[in-house]
Amino acid sequence: MDQPPVPHRQRLAVDAARAVTTDGTAHRLTAPRGLAWTGRITDRSASAGTPAGPRAGRAEVPDGGLLAQTYDSGARQDAWTAAVTTVRITAAHPARPPLAAVATDAFLRASGSRAGAVVDVTVNGQALKARIVRAVRALPGPADEPVGSGGLLVDFGAVNEALSDLGAGPLDAAEWWLRPRPGATAPVVAALRARPDLEPGQVLVRDEIARELHDDPLGRGPRTALAAAAAVAVALAATGFAVGAAGAVRERAREFAVLRALGAPRPQLARMIAAEQGVLIVLALAVGTALGTVLTRAVVPLVVLTQQAGRPVPPVLVELPAGQVGGLLAAVAAVPLLVVAAVGLRRGDPVRALRGQGER
Repeated sequence: MDQPPVPHRQRLAVDAARAVTTDGTAHRLTAPRGLAWTGRITDRSASAGTPAGPRAGRAEVPDGGLLAQTYDSGARQDAWTAAVTTVRITAAHPARPPLAAVATDAFLRASGSRAGAVVDVTVNGQALKARIVRAVRALPGPADEPVGSGGLLVDFGAVNEALSDLGAGPLDAAEWWLRPRPGATAPVVAALRARPDLEPGQVLVRDEIARELHDDPLGRGPRTALAAAAAVAVALAATGFAVGAAGAVRERAREFAVLRALGAPRPQLARMIAAEQGVLIVLALAVGTALGTVLTRAVVPLVVLTQQAGRPVPPVLVELPAGQVGGLLAAVAAVPLLVVAAVGLRRGDPVRALRGQGER
């Protein structure tokens, strides 16, 4: 209100209020138990803090009402200058602690702070206090654009509450993240994209983005190369095991001939050979699986890039499905075992093998 030439005691009273929902239903608002108000003169008022300036009186909840606030308007000191008294009334609450914030490592380096420190953050023209409760390598979204820039994550509602305490306007939400019920994603997306106040491209769907990244040629090439390399490695490993096992069996042909001459059954010899080679194959597969797992987790995140040839945030999650890995290991082990079984079960001539040994 405009300040008059002399101060006046004013009283603002709110006897009733109601809220109207989107369907047009009106609900009367009542004062909750323990409600209290705090009134103060803001710095927007002329002559605030001076002897003739405005004063805020007591704010209370009257019987049957919601709010009663008394204040002195203050006196106009300059007839040529507009003088306005601004009283801000808020619900009383304890002093708010600094905002809890999560900071990136780049932000900590740029600001020279660390986890647990309290930093000043300017939001909507107001200086707010934030306490860094945790440090992370990166944050998804605009906080990491350009690459290497720092980011600070705070709660949206807590920021608006802090701005409200300072008399500043709240922040508007730039985007909304929705999680529909399982199976309801498609209807929700269709309903949002059909709204006249939204562009279809403004509605982003996680599954669609995943498909685009999966089909991106920049990322498909390295993934295809890795899959081809894995297939070639499996074939080479199976062939190497088979050749090695067959060579080992042939080297022991004379020994097996002696055992067969002494009456050892051929199936028993085949089982013995399979057991010997099986131990070697299991050890080799265990070492190869461990090395392959380490190399996969180290190499795959380096070759998977975004459309801008940057590292994705969050980083690539490397998963090794147990079923597929088990199938590959079984394929590698099956070939040499079959070769060993075939060589061990084939009919040979013990007499010729022993005669050749005697000649040597």
